[in-house]
Amino acid sequence: MKKLFFLAFLLIVTAKVGFSQKVWTIGPMFHVNFGGEKIRGSFALEVAYWNLEHFPYSFDGGIEFESKKIRFYSEIQTGILVAGLSVGPLLQINTNEGSAHFGIQTSVWANYFIGFDYRKRWVNKEKLNCFGVYAKLPVAHSGFSESNSNSNYDSWDWD
Repeated sequence: MKKLFFLAFLLIVTAKVGFSQKVWTIGPMFHVNFGGEKIRGSFALEVAYWNLEHFPYSFDGGIEFESKKIRFYSEIQTGILVAGLSVGPLLQINTNEGSAHFGIQTSVWANYFIGFDYRKRWVNKEKLNCFGVYAKLPVAHSGFSESNSNSNYDSWDWD
């Protein structure tokens, strides 16, 4: 029963933030990466900004950790409702070799605050297919007019 109340509370709080016009989110991502030397898992922390005022656009940035590799990336994104696509550069540092390589990645995703994605990466002559899951927590938002919430009380003339 406590889980149900927590879930209801979480949905109510995130509903207001989720439908705002501008939203900053942060959250973890977990990927399974195919196509390199071995199948490997990775963990990332990603921050994203969404502007939904006119044409929905976003940009994100993250740092991803994999065995013997660290990736820094950023993407521009667009989407409708709960699905979208993105593309951007990445920098991969191979910690065991002491080398760094630039690459590019594309993503197709579906989510609200919890979602999944498919990424294709091209870096250092490797093509990686990455399947992932993630969660995003809204940390800042704007776009609601609090002054219009119940303005009838402001217009009463008690005299």
